[in-house]
Amino acid sequence: MTLDDLEFPVTNAASTPTTNRARTGVQRDAHANWRAGGRARSEGASSPWSMAFERAAWSCVVGLCACTATTASPGDPFVASVGDSSDGGSEEHDDGGDDVLLDLGDDGGDPGSGPMGCNGIDFLFVIDDSKSMAMQQERLVASFPGFISAIQASLVDVTSYHVGVVTSDAYAYNQVGCKGLGDLVTVTGGMDSSAQNCGPFVQGNRYATEADDLVNTFPCMAKVGSGGENSEFPISAAVASLEPDKLAPGACNDGFVRDDSILVIVVVTDDPPSELDHDDSHPMTDTSGWHDAVVAAKYGNEAAAVVVGFVPWNDLSCLPYAKDSPNVIDFVQSFEHNAIASVCMSDYSATFASTIAAIQTSCEEFTPVG
Repeated sequence: MTLDDLEFPVTNAASTPTTNRARTGVQRDAHANWRAGGRARSEGASSPWSMAFERAAWSCVVGLCACTATTASPGDPFVASVGDSSDGGSEEHDDGGDDVLLDLGDDGGDPGSGPMGCNGIDFLFVIDDSKSMAMQQERLVASFPGFISAIQASLVDVTSYHVGVVTSDAYAYNQVGCKGLGDLVTVTGGMDSSAQNCGPFVQGNRYATEADDLVNTFPCMAKVGSGGENSEFPISAAVASLEPDKLAPGACNDGFVRDDSILVIVVVTDDPPSELDHDDSHPMTDTSGWHDAVVAAKYGNEAAAVVVGFVPWNDLSCLPYAKDSPNVIDFVQSFEHNAIASVCMSDYSATFASTIAAIQTSCEEFTPVG
């Protein structure tokens, strides 16, 4: 396998990604509490690989990002930098203008017992459908083919994928009976949307799988449009989608999250903090249960979840209010495996490429339940 096989579209990334280390996981018994009571919802044509990005991304693909430091040379548009975690502590590298902050997590696995390694990956895309999000949805769609191709090329033992989409509100255009916050999207509508019934999916579920033509199916699902509510609830939607009642047999998200798979959540939102909107970014919103609810859905195994955020952070040039969103940023960075980037980036491809090592690590260290 060569880099040419990956066919990952990448344009120049202006700054060097940095890496930090994060907290340990939550206890396994959180899942029992979650299962018993639930949780309350409290930018394509490919451009060539640059030489520097080729070195960094190839290291990620073969799983070396978590243990190899690459030194920047003049003119390098993208270099992955990894901190020393030998003391088990946290180290952050801040050059004052990073476009991507990547956390590869702890590179020591849980010895545990039983076979290790995930059998599948469940991808949950949480997409803001408010009126300012049309361009960001286009960027997400443009970056997806390279991302899924690189995943398939690097995690060769993983052959099963679930790909689902939820929006930042109760999506009015969705299938009848599944129009609540956190219900997987199968039908789109409204301004700037694909305006299609994206199903039926090949395996008969309300999410796409490896049996579908993901490169052509994903744009239908992801272009949810810009006709949604201005009060945005992207993290609440992610949490709601994982609630037991939504995952139950016959429910709107039936079968989406699996015990033998890791969970990758991708949040794309431009929701700013505003005193006028009592939504997920409001300063007084209770965010205390968000992290634990996601971890509980993976039986208390935080390392089985990877969270990627394209959010109001760092570069705010596309945002009318030009404010970071602390609530959303804190949620993304609360996970052991995370990557965060500005929703205003003109190309999401480099950020997705930088997450491959974290996804691979999470999968390799995963111990299936049961």
